[in-house]
Amino acid sequence: MDVLNGTVLTEDGLINGYVCIEKGVVMSIEEGAPPRPPLATGLIVPPLVNSHTHCADAGLKISPGMTIEELVAPPNGLKHVYLRGLDDRVLENDIRKYADISHGNGIGTFIDFREGGERGCRVLRKAAPSSMIFGRPVSKEYDPEEISRILDVADGIGISGISDMDHRYIEKAADQTRERGKMFAVHSSERAREDIDLILSFDPAFIVHMTEATDSDLLKCAESEVPIVVCARSNLYFNRAPPLKRMLDSGVDVAIGTDNAMLCEPDMRVEASAFIDILLSQGGSADDIVDPLLKNGRKILYPHNKIPVSVGMAADLTVLPFSGEFSIKKVLQNRDPVFRNEPKRGE
Repeated sequence: MDVLNGTVLTEDGLINGYVCIEKGVVMSIEEGAPPRPPLATGLIVPPLVNSHTHCADAGLKISPGMTIEELVAPPNGLKHVYLRGLDDRVLENDIRKYADISHGNGIGTFIDFREGGERGCRVLRKAAPSSMIFGRPVSKEYDPEEISRILDVADGIGISGISDMDHRYIEKAADQTRERGKMFAVHSSERAREDIDLILSFDPAFIVHMTEATDSDLLKCAESEVPIVVCARSNLYFNRAPPLKRMLDSGVDVAIGTDNAMLCEPDMRVEASAFIDILLSQGGSADDIVDPLLKNGRKILYPHNKIPVSVGMAADLTVLPFSGEFSIKKVLQNRDPVFRNEPKRGE
């Protein structure tokens, strides 16, 4: 029997103790000191979910000072021009490197808004099979056959925002996505405030950014049980800060993502540290990072599954190292390598 030691995220909260593992399954969670030397020591959690990425632009080098419009606005932002001219083999290699870095940082999966239509989704699926792919259609007019081909490969559809597309197009794409039993998501209020009632009418599984949201917008998301994914470092690059305390005060579920690979490496500890810095500047508490970092991304993907570590679950676990008495700040500040326990059942 193997043992992981430290602070365990359980259904009853964080406890100091250890996890016993046998044949790829969590057999027990105990308080106190472990009975044998552990495989690893630290904060023991299920693999992290990076809730919003654009991994395909990992190879793009950018100049400082570019605006959102110049860099990422479709169709002629620098990123989109770069991706259209990229060879598939180069793209696949870039994505594979990104996925390897993500894995080494304790990330089990990342939710990628993948540009390039069906072709882009197929390259991502080949390069990073464990990723969650939200494809972006390339047709200027709604094409149900294109959406269908994307959904044959992808886990859902993710669009840039309601300001960039015809609203009837979005509605049809969202309806078709749900009819296939897959998820629809959208960027929202990143550059300027957008109509939250219209956005919520598309019944998204989650929305991304909301840096320009009003209190009313946030309350409507909470009432509709639509999570918000925030990308603190990406927003700060463009001199914007998500209203994190207002989001949390509204009762909305907040998850975190690292956004564009050309801006931010896929490291959830660094992203969470930026989240805390913003939250503290807004009068919040550092302890409020626990759910956004450890739980809410998993809730988006696995709403009917147990989120924390629990007896009987597959022992696919991440251990985030820290030294001394536990605090979330110590976990995020520690740059030691992350431990991933990825057993095969029966071994």
